[in-house]
Amino acid sequence: MVNYYKATEKFLYNYNSLKASIENMKQEIEELDYREISAVNYEKEPTGKTYAFHSITEEAGIRAAEKKKLLEKRIKATQSKLERIDRAIKALNDTERQIITERYINGKQWWQVAYIVKFNERWCKELRRRAVQKVAIGLFGEKAMHEESTNTARQTS
Repeated sequence: MVNYYKATEKFLYNYNSLKASIENMKQEIEELDYREISAVNYEKEPTGKTYAFHSITEEAGIRAAEKKKLLEKRIKATQSKLERIDRAIKALNDTERQIITERYINGKQWWQVAYIVKFNERWCKELRRRAVQKVAIGLFGEKAMHEESTNTARQTS
């Protein structure tokens, strides 16, 4: 069973890394576009029974195009995940949003978060727990809501 709370925390902790990975993949695509493929002499290329052949240059071009397509697909998926995280965070109240942003995205320590939002650390951690559950529901929908109610029932038993 998926622990949606932990999965959400993992996404939040890695928010900046996911943004960096998008930029790195874009740069890699640019490098693929600018990489020059050397010319090959076709005279010595072997042919098959159909007299069709693929040169080293063609093979390199095909691999580069496939890699570019894969990178573009990964960029789109990562951007989509970040947009969903942003929408889920935007749905929080101001204090919850500030706690999530300062703790997970800006990497602040609890005492720093508490100072910023003007609550004690213990209350900040409780608000964080509630906010992460809300973000989890925003990301994973009803499944995360069901997990939250199951965990609450276990805690009260």
